[in-house]
Amino acid sequence: MKDLTLCGKTVRVDENGMVSLTDMWKASGEANKTRPKYFLENEQTKAFVEALKCKGGIPPLTIIKGGKTAGTWADKLVAYKYAGWIDPNFEVGTYTVLDKYFSGELTSKDSWQALHDFVIDEKCSRKMGAFHGKGLARRRSEKTELQQRHEKLLEEYQHILKLDDY
Repeated sequence: MKDLTLCGKTVRVDENGMVSLTDMWKASGEANKTRPKYFLENEQTKAFVEALKCKGGIPPLTIIKGGKTAGTWADKLVAYKYAGWIDPNFEVGTYTVLDKYFSGELTSKDSWQALHDFVIDEKCSRKMGAFHGKGLARRRSEKTELQQRHEKLLEEYQHILKLDDY
């Protein structure tokens, strides 16, 4: 599984090129009305997914409940359509990032860039949490993800810098 960054948030892409719509929703700002489930209830979306199913191959949509890969997963065409359904500005950003990702132009971040991004995200999250009630609520929801990213980075640098000797 590979990760890419969209609006400062991690969006997972699995080994089959399926994009996590759940992660895209989080990257878009998590407005309740734009949850993937509402997108999938839309008649145009249903027709689009059915048309893609007729092409054969990997199913264009998968919903996984529970586990590390939980969420709504879709092929890139459905992901593009979902981005446009959420917001035109989000759609433009998504097209840019996903196009670069699927064309191979977008490579994964190096470790130092990932560490830098984590530090910035953590600082922003803390500041917003201290700023107002909505920021505090968002901080609570972000804290678990940030802690997981922190542990992942620590594990990675533990091997690179051999920090376990100290």
